[in-house]
Amino acid sequence: MSKADGSSAAESIVLPDGHGWRKSILAFAIVLAPMALAIVVMAVGLAARAAWIAMLGVSVEPATSASIRLYGLLSYAVGSWLAVALAWFWTKRRKLGRDVFVFRRLTLPAFAAGAFGFTIVAVSVPIVTHWLTGVTGGQSPNLRLDFHDAHSVAIVVFLFVVTTPVTEEILYRGLLVAWLRRLGWKDLNILVLGSLIFSANHIIPLGFVWGVAMILLGVVTYALRLRYESLSLRLGSPMHFSTRNLLSYIH
Repeated sequence: MSKADGSSAAESIVLPDGHGWRKSILAFAIVLAPMALAIVVMAVGLAARAAWIAMLGVSVEPATSASIRLYGLLSYAVGSWLAVALAWFWTKRRKLGRDVFVFRRLTLPAFAAGAFGFTIVAVSVPIVTHWLTGVTGGQSPNLRLDFHDAHSVAIVVFLFVVTTPVTEEILYRGLLVAWLRRLGWKDLNILVLGSLIFSANHIIPLGFVWGVAMILLGVVTYALRLRYESLSLRLGSPMHFSTRNLLSYIH
């Protein structure tokens, strides 16, 4: 890259219309908001449940570990959609909506690339997690749920099949990509930073081993997003990672 190109890229980071570090922090906060919002939603929900039971005059029994896990999954799903709503309102005022919510019709080359990419992820991630578990001695979090219970099934389907494919694409591959491009970042740098942020944000709910393995999924999804300028590829893939692997991982 020439000196002239470098100076123009640096100048593009300081945008004349007032986009500064405060707005960048807010953009990153919205991308990472689902976890924090999930904590708030879960706390409010449990408090409301306890108050309602107390009003009925029934003794409040401590929540079981299984019910807490279910509440946590449901709260994360709700928090994810709240974050998407925040992203929509925030980007609408800054005329970024078209760059963030880019769900386009799948073309045959894009569909083939998506199928190939997610096949690689589906095969590679279990291998990587098995290797990392042996090296680090780490264990996957205990997320076993009772799939004979209709509520458990509904919550897991709502999170991993309905929520995660859409909200993660909008926040990570929509908002984050659009904002970094507006700041003048190159696509390669966006792919690297985005994949690392995506991976790091999965360490808390999934543990270190699976969080690190998420780098593979991040690289594939960011590469597809940047190459084909669409968020539809993860939804259209016949081997959708979030559904196939995480459901088998939870048991």
